[in-house]
Amino acid sequence: PFFGLTMKLGPVADWGLELNDNLIVVDTKKFESSIPGIFAIGDINHYPGKLKLILSGFHEAALMAQAAKSIVSPGERVVFQYTTSSTKLQKKLGVA
Repeated sequence: PFFGLTMKLGPVADWGLELNDNLIVVDTKKFESSIPGIFAIGDINHYPGKLKLILSGFHEAALMAQAAKSIVSPGERVVFQYTTSSTKLQKKLGVA
């Protein structure tokens, strides 16, 4: 389910996740919760030194996406492409 537009966990609060002040505790390598395969990014997560900035959310999303990809496609390498240097992406975006 998609939650997060408000700081309410809804039914997620009953899933048995480790919480800290109603925020989901995550590791900072994968942004995975205390239950493997369940991730939390943005304002709803908690970890030491957390800064509630949109920039932090983008960083968390990038690391979480890599971790989720490894679950969906185990053993498959993650290939990064950048819009500034990938002609393939530039063509898809119509800027090449």
